[in-house]
Amino acid sequence: MRFSELLTWSGFKDWISGPAAPDHHAIAREARTRAKAALPARERLSDSHIVAIGEGVPTPPNRLRPDVFSEARSTSGRWLNHAARTEQFLDRINPVNAAVDAFDNRGKRKEQSLFGEWGSAAGHMARALQPREECHALSVLLLGDRGLHLVHVQNSPDGLEVGPGSRYGWGVPRARVAWIRKRNGARHGTHEIGFDDGSWVSVYFPVAGWGTLVEALANLNGGSGGTTR
Repeated sequence: MRFSELLTWSGFKDWISGPAAPDHHAIAREARTRAKAALPARERLSDSHIVAIGEGVPTPPNRLRPDVFSEARSTSGRWLNHAARTEQFLDRINPVNAAVDAFDNRGKRKEQSLFGEWGSAAGHMARALQPREECHALSVLLLGDRGLHLVHVQNSPDGLEVGPGSRYGWGVPRARVAWIRKRNGARHGTHEIGFDDGSWVSVYFPVAGWGTLVEALANLNGGSGGTTR
């Protein structure tokens, strides 16, 4: 902020309050619009929503994770990501942190969040939802008249705006989606999506408004929604 702007009352208030919080709903709307353009030809969109991997889903080997928007990475961004990974590693090996985590999680039953190998339908979706750590991307789940799709949309490192890029990440025909069910005991917005090969994965819808997409998925293939658990 320039000093001349700080002298105004509105500038002083902005300086005191700090940077404005991101408008997650506006970011989500823009990401959905950009994701639609990456759908396969002749696919008509029914509904879409921002999606993320569910808690407890294991991280796939790095070779199986998508590398998206690598050409857009800056040198400073790469250094920041490297520093973040180093900090996470040091945090994991800190014996005090490990003891605190073990105490906090005592008596808790670890819930399964992925059923199926990495080569299963759910495994492929879990891989697509976990780009390599250097990537700055939002994931959008889109239901079309032919299939269920995942598109990555470029996101700024600070998460405040959507970039120009979009990349198709994953998809299956609608007939392969067997059920979707709400997951109790997890963050609000967490659901499990099951497929015709018996695999399933936990996903999380971080922004409100996912109800219509979940309902549409539950009504696929004769209303084969799974039970809440």
